[in-house]
Amino acid sequence: MKAIPIHRAGDALSLHVETWKDVKPAAHEICIQVKAFGLNFADIVARKGQYNDAPRFPFVPGYEVSGIVQEVGSEVRDFMLGDEVLALTLFNGYAEFAVADARAAVKKPKNLSFAEAASIPVNFLTAYHSLFETGTLMKGAKVLIHAGAGGVGLAAIQMAANHGCTIFATAGSEKKLDLLREYGVQHPINYQEHDFEREVMRITGGEKIDVVLDSIGGEYFKKDLNLVRPHGRVVAFGAAAFSERSILKLPFLVPQVISMLTLSMIDLMMHSKGFYGVNMLRLAKDNPELLQYELGNVMEMFAHKKLKTVISRQMSWHQIGEAHHLLESRASTGKIVLMVD
Repeated sequence: MKAIPIHRAGDALSLHVETWKDVKPAAHEICIQVKAFGLNFADIVARKGQYNDAPRFPFVPGYEVSGIVQEVGSEVRDFMLGDEVLALTLFNGYAEFAVADARAAVKKPKNLSFAEAASIPVNFLTAYHSLFETGTLMKGAKVLIHAGAGGVGLAAIQMAANHGCTIFATAGSEKKLDLLREYGVQHPINYQEHDFEREVMRITGGEKIDVVLDSIGGEYFKKDLNLVRPHGRVVAFGAAAFSERSILKLPFLVPQVISMLTLSMIDLMMHSKGFYGVNMLRLAKDNPELLQYELGNVMEMFAHKKLKTVISRQMSWHQIGEAHHLLESRASTGKIVLMVD
């Protein structure tokens, strides 16, 4: 089959479609003929050799696909050949064929294209899990969403808006701030021009908030914790501040690392605040039943038209280098989807 493997840590232009070994589903898995796959920031980190959970080089990256079931494992009962599905994959998604745990897959609604379906699993599951499972978001709560114009950010904004929340969200340009307003953000904040901690406190008149979703990390974490009130929760699902780490940038990274290592568990306990880490790959591996439950809830929201996909670019998988560059440069908003053609 054809696939896009990563042979060694490198830049975006090192990626291309080539011949790769075939895959075979285990007893609890399905094999999917991939029609489309989504691009995620974790793919960038894996390509750079910075993702600890990634397989050894060479490997095929990719965490989410849509397509047609070609083969089912002996223990699979919910899918049959020819079913159109979307699924989370534990890597191996950048390929003509990919395997997925049947509990991490769901039949594709007929009103969604393959591109739209491939844009859902990672972003919307991460948003759902971060807001409702770990963030315990209540109706009418105040929530801050960093990188609001990204795929997870726009998914989380929709869910928070449906929950009647007051939403603060950060972005780095006026174009992205306008996008946030279109999605219902009452308080978009340009982090390039304002200290987000001070700006949130200014807007609320000194009142603290309930939940922060943070995909940046580093020095943001302490500011996030300063913003949340008792029983407030900071949910971290990425560390973009470290995505450019290198020996040359060590002086820049020192304060970032120190700020994370000095988070005080005693302070969290005394002030009744929570700090939660989210790794959807670990959830898929170690708690597939919870993943299945959450995926069902997300698809129910789509069925009732409470959510919409957030695709910003649809590209050929032969443009994988360009797509990685777009995501890595933060020049894109929403979701980039690659079509297997």
